[in-house]
Amino acid sequence: MPRQSRVRGGLLLVASWSMGAAGLWLALSAFSHWKGAEPEVTLPVKVFLGVHGPLWYATVAAAAVAVVAAAGLQAVHAVVLRRRPVGPGFVRLRYFLPVMGFELVSVLWTDDVLVPWWDLVLLLPLVVVAAQTLLAGARRTAVLGRQHLAEVVRDPAQLPAGSFTLYLRSFEDDVRRTALEENRHPAPGPGAAVSDLSLSVQTEEEQLARLLRPVAPMVAVGRPGERLPLVGARRLYLPIDDWQDTVLDLMRRARLVVMAVGLGPGLLWEFGEATRLLPAERLVLLLSDREEYETFRAQAAPPRPDAAPPRPALPPYPDGEPPEDLAFTGAVYFDGDWAPHLVLFGGGGGGGGGWNGSGGAGRSAMAKGLRPVLDRYRPGRHH
Repeated sequence: MPRQSRVRGGLLLVASWSMGAAGLWLALSAFSHWKGAEPEVTLPVKVFLGVHGPLWYATVAAAAVAVVAAAGLQAVHAVVLRRRPVGPGFVRLRYFLPVMGFELVSVLWTDDVLVPWWDLVLLLPLVVVAAQTLLAGARRTAVLGRQHLAEVVRDPAQLPAGSFTLYLRSFEDDVRRTALEENRHPAPGPGAAVSDLSLSVQTEEEQLARLLRPVAPMVAVGRPGERLPLVGARRLYLPIDDWQDTVLDLMRRARLVVMAVGLGPGLLWEFGEATRLLPAERLVLLLSDREEYETFRAQAAPPRPDAAPPRPALPPYPDGEPPEDLAFTGAVYFDGDWAPHLVLFGGGGGGGGGWNGSGGAGRSAMAKGLRPVLDRYRPGRHH
């Protein structure tokens, strides 16, 4: 079983709120300082924005402390733990040079800049990067805190029939599903820190669980040996050599079975058993990308037309492409006779953000795409 600590989880949440508040202050300070340095801004507005004076330089000092601390943590990972510097914090530190270059071009092309060149070219990028680092760290720390506080189902018998949605997926996909949104196309210059404020604080799996909650809370089998349960679905843990009977029982008692299409023999076995045990309307497949789905579709195809029990033939992936970077690109649902229907999220149009893009375009696309599918399973509907 995971080793959770409610005290540690609470402390991590408090720390994440503090980091988030500091990151918000730095982001707004950087943006207001940048706008306040423009010649057309009037003097009263400059005073309000704190373009000059000790407040700005105190903000710069705080940003320097945050950047040095983040760089020190990355150095510990690289030297002491012998781990390659990766993660959101390291990515934000690398933004310093692009922001500095943006400001250098702005200084060279703009007349009558009202602050010293080094203020915009050196100090402002430092505050921007510190803001992004703190905001990213706050989101990741909050996830870790929620992992310590996550509910674990101690006994599957605790779950009344029809009270939960069973979420099936490959354990190998857990890393993807626990990712946080990333701003793949940040605004240039100081606006990059402000655009990070629109990113969700929930992981991809948490966002999926929120969409499924009106149907029934999501439950999933946890990966054996994991130190902390992942957030999103409530986890239950089964013996590594004795899990199939329990999963079959959960399938029968679930209000809805949602399967994230992936690779691996375990998922193919679960799909075959789901089509054997469940009414067609109680199974929904979530797709991640074309290649993975087509591989799963080929492996899950009926071995022969007269195979018993019959297995539904999955439809091919459509020609259209949903917005880039969606965690899930579409869904397959079934009529009562196992006639399949495939819907792509985002209307099949390309570009324009995604789950990992700024502004939540992917969250909106997935919610809109799943709405007509999940409406069939809300409480009060019977099949």
